[in-house]
Amino acid sequence: MKNFFRLAVVCLGIFGLCASLYAGGGRDRSGKIIINYPTFQTGVNTAAPVIEQLITEFNKQYEGKYEIRKEDVPGDQNYVDKISVQLGTGDMPPVVYGGGYNLLDPALARNVVVDLTDAVNADPAWKALYSDAAMVTNTRNGRIYASSSEGSVIGYFYNKELFARAGITAPAKTWTEFFSQCERLKAAGIIPLSMDTADSAWVSMLWMGAMVATENTAGLDFMKRMMPDNYNTPEMIKAVRQIQTVFRSYTTVDAVGGGYEHAANNFLSGQTAMIANGPWMMGDFSDTTKTSAGFADKVGVAIYPGNFVYDAPIQGYFVTKQKDPALQAAAVEMVKFFTSAHAQQVALEVQGMVPSSPTVQISAAAKQKWSLLVDFLNQANAAQFRSDNLQATMYPNLLDIVSQELPRLAAGAITPEAFCQLLTDGAAKNK
Repeated sequence: MKNFFRLAVVCLGIFGLCASLYAGGGRDRSGKIIINYPTFQTGVNTAAPVIEQLITEFNKQYEGKYEIRKEDVPGDQNYVDKISVQLGTGDMPPVVYGGGYNLLDPALARNVVVDLTDAVNADPAWKALYSDAAMVTNTRNGRIYASSSEGSVIGYFYNKELFARAGITAPAKTWTEFFSQCERLKAAGIIPLSMDTADSAWVSMLWMGAMVATENTAGLDFMKRMMPDNYNTPEMIKAVRQIQTVFRSYTTVDAVGGGYEHAANNFLSGQTAMIANGPWMMGDFSDTTKTSAGFADKVGVAIYPGNFVYDAPIQGYFVTKQKDPALQAAAVEMVKFFTSAHAQQVALEVQGMVPSSPTVQISAAAKQKWSLLVDFLNQANAAQFRSDNLQATMYPNLLDIVSQELPRLAAGAITPEAFCQLLTDGAAKNK
């Protein structure tokens, strides 16, 4: 009987240790702090090699003291859903990556975010990495809650060979010209655009937001607003109507129901002429496991019609409150490491990601490797209008609504007005 109880106690201890380590982290038997880190930047995600390198370097630097254990969460929407569920249960991972989605504000509303102000101010090198724009993105009421590593400068890519086949010599300057080019491509037997609806419809929403931002001053103001509660605006309705036209006439069959990977594969295989996305996609163009040899030479890059580019730091990493102060301190060190000048340089050279800090210069090696990036940044610097993207500013629960309702919009089951009303109704649930 004594042996039975001893075994039970041991089993309960192991169970408790495993549960602690699984939830957010804890200490292993040697006393080392374990940081469990869920991430969608894994597998075929273009940032996966960067994250793997940073985790390896961090674990080596803090060997015996801290260790990051990565939890793969394939798919952006799956990641957002996971964090949302954990936010509801209060069982948060020590570090959360904003990743272009507004995850910070819902976490702040639950009072689970660690204030990084004192830690950043105490480290001049860390604080120097915050541009004015990054400070706006990551602060609330004068307090710093997150740290960015990436700049979200986004335009679109086009296939120069397919453009030439349709008699198109340059990217469109206006939306009227853009849709005229779509017609010319279609007439030449070429599918104009890669689109998607699943996993929050990243590609499709980039086109939509650019249409909103360039309609008029009110549209640009809307795109600069954090967590808008009314999508029933003339600019949004017009943009949604244009997106409905794209789904009906200018994209692939698998766009409805397809995710980013479908949109990307269609462009990389030469099935579509254009895709909206950021510089981080550039590595795929020369990856012969995804494209044919020489594909990179066919790709051009452009800002959006109306002289617009997305330009805002991606909402960064934030630390959540933990019962163990040592785990919380370890999480702060991880965020500092993952947003350091070194980390930003790694992302630039490995992935082609634009650094969030203007103090991180584009090296000669990066310029040589990513000549398309240099071209794009020159265009972006001359853009007249810029803002963050729709997904970064909307309430997280609207991402599901977008994915659910875009297929119905494409099929004509709902009107653009009804789509915008559904977003408005979804936003109201956050009040």
